[in-house]
Amino acid sequence: MGVSIQGGKGHRKSLNADLNLVPYIDLLTCMVAFLLITAVWTQLARLSAAQKGQGQAGEETPPELQLKIVVVVNQEGFNVVVGQDQTPIPKKGTEYDFEKLGVELKKAKDAHPDKNDIQVASEDQVVFDTLIRTMDTALSSRFVDISLVDTGAAGI
Repeated sequence: MGVSIQGGKGHRKSLNADLNLVPYIDLLTCMVAFLLITAVWTQLARLSAAQKGQGQAGEETPPELQLKIVVVVNQEGFNVVVGQDQTPIPKKGTEYDFEKLGVELKKAKDAHPDKNDIQVASEDQVVFDTLIRTMDTALSSRFVDISLVDTGAAGI
């Protein structure tokens, strides 16, 4: 590429400048490789999540006709709430009684076989491992749609 500039006293001076495109091509190659790799990651890390509750009007029954099943996890143990009925499950010593929780949830599922959703409400002091084991117990009791909510949001 040739460029000329006006020099002093009317003399023209030519400047030949070559552009080095190698770093630019290296940058583009790295960017293409990075974009291809991240495109694969976005397909592998997809989680199916759907919002239930406010905002979906017309397709569900009114809230006063819905049966709500909630497992409240607190420092004293569990409290299984099915509609208006509450069943407290105290701890066995210092451990939570997951076996009795499973029995109570299976009773609730047998009484309401069309009910697939359940809410797990916890206090802030409850250890996360306890919540995971509670959700696993609900899954083994055939509740496939589990929501993790705060005790204030559960309406209990």
